[in-house]
Amino acid sequence: MNVLDEIVVKKRAEIAAAKAVRSLELLQKDAENYKQQRRPFKALFERGPALIAELKPKSPSEGDLVSRPILEIADLYAKSGADAISVLTDKPYFGGSIELLQEVRARVPQAILRKDFIIDEYQVYETLLAGADAFLLIANILSVDELNKLTSIGQALGLDYLVEVHDEAEMEKVLEVGAELIGINNRDLKTLEVSIETTQRLAAMVPPGTFAVSESGIETAADVRRVRGWGARGILVGTSILRSNDPLEKIQELKAALV
Repeated sequence: MNVLDEIVVKKRAEIAAAKAVRSLELLQKDAENYKQQRRPFKALFERGPALIAELKPKSPSEGDLVSRPILEIADLYAKSGADAISVLTDKPYFGGSIELLQEVRARVPQAILRKDFIIDEYQVYETLLAGADAFLLIANILSVDELNKLTSIGQALGLDYLVEVHDEAEMEKVLEVGAELIGINNRDLKTLEVSIETTQRLAAMVPPGTFAVSESGIETAADVRRVRGWGARGILVGTSILRSNDPLEKIQELKAALV
């Protein structure tokens, strides 16, 4: 069993436990009365190149990523040039939680992307009620029917979504679904190996009117210019910002290279 398969098995058990405490029906009822202001996410990329700065205390490939309280970094992100903020809500592998997302929502003005291994409609309702504006879907762990179902629920709730791919077969799958915002993950989630050239290969498959976001392995302004040259409309960066001595300066450096 590879890392991704292991995560999904644990995620199914986690969702079942959450449903036993608070049912899907209760979440759906709460969603009917949910009125929090929504912030545009997909529209950021329609306007121009955009940077998503990520918050995650740790990762399976890099271990611990932060040496200060994660909410202190959220406060830095709030006054940075980041266009949106990604929050990892998986706890066992990334050290995040829904509660972390809620705390970040209360501190930042930017749109928030919930990143997790979303495989059940329960998690989409969770995303809404936690205050996020968009959610990530990973093509590798979802069928076309599942992608259609989850994106349809998201749209009905007023949420945007980013659909993530790593190879050509996954790209064909999300194009069949009609995704308009596609994340190209330069990290193979099965082996955790990174190759930024993944963006070069897959961005060439993105049709006009659809935007690609390059994820993982972006560390320098030169990396940003490379993925932009290959057609990426935006970037999602976590580790290189989190491990920087000056996250604000790092965001500024990467954002300047997006133009």
